[in-house]
Amino acid sequence: MTPDDRGQAGATDDGGSASDAVATDEQVDALRALGNEHRLAILLALGDRESATRTNGLELTFSELYDAVPVESTSQFSYHLSQLIGPFVAETDAGYRLTHAGDKIVRAVRSGLYETTPSFDTVEVAGACVGCGARDLVGVLRDERFVVRCRACDRTMLSDSFPHSQASERSPDEIVESFGYRLWGTYVLVRGDVCPECYGRIERRVDAHDGHETPGDAVQYTFAAVCETCDFTIHLPIEVPAVFHPRATGFLWAHDVPLPDTPLWELFELFVSEAWTTDVRSTDPLDARFELAIDGDTLTLAMDDSFAVTPVDGSEPA
Repeated sequence: MTPDDRGQAGATDDGGSASDAVATDEQVDALRALGNEHRLAILLALGDRESATRTNGLELTFSELYDAVPVESTSQFSYHLSQLIGPFVAETDAGYRLTHAGDKIVRAVRSGLYETTPSFDTVEVAGACVGCGARDLVGVLRDERFVVRCRACDRTMLSDSFPHSQASERSPDEIVESFGYRLWGTYVLVRGDVCPECYGRIERRVDAHDGHETPGDAVQYTFAAVCETCDFTIHLPIEVPAVFHPRATGFLWAHDVPLPDTPLWELFELFVSEAWTTDVRSTDPLDARFELAIDGDTLTLAMDDSFAVTPVDGSEPA
């Protein structure tokens, strides 16, 4: 997934238009409502009671909620509660409950979203650099992001956001392993036209990138997905949709490359090897071919402009 070097893989926010940068009155009022310790305490009290009772959408009466929040008077409490009703708290006949937005705020606070990005020791990871071919990859923290880079040429292979919660109760090796599964989870959502960040619809495309950093100045291609709502953007190797075709997944399993247990950075070594051939014949309309040839078995796949992947006739693994 790719932030800066479009030959990498990674998630980023490419930014919106100038008009997108202007906040609406509704947005300002909603965020202003959170800027008070008593209002945040109300949200946390509702969330904590939901968690304690294991009840989604739990409703508390005015008195129950007032008793759970350290505030001086009922009038003061009533004022702060009224500022949350609508965007973050729903008022019902039975009392008050968290809205979806309120629930997201509570979970963000619990996860430490606003806390400093944690650090972790550098971890050596398997795989080969798509630039220089060296098998010298490491997982590191760089600019508050999880990064897989090549120590030989300092090329960034992968970059993704690194929330505080992902380091909680995990060793450095476990942090790296968790990112491997997280990236595949992100792709599963993208595959279904679902934004991993806000669940809005996404636009998918193939981007071509200058190959000045790769041997032979070869052009590289990435599979990109951009959220139409929040502009969350993710870039993945164009080969990723192909490897998740059932025929390819079975082929790779048969040759000791299990998915999704094999992280993306380990697949880089396969993509740059003689066992894998990518041929992008056209980007508009998209026409790409992928050939896997391992231990005498061959599988050929095609991807069209709808990003549908299909086996090419005559390519059956032995």
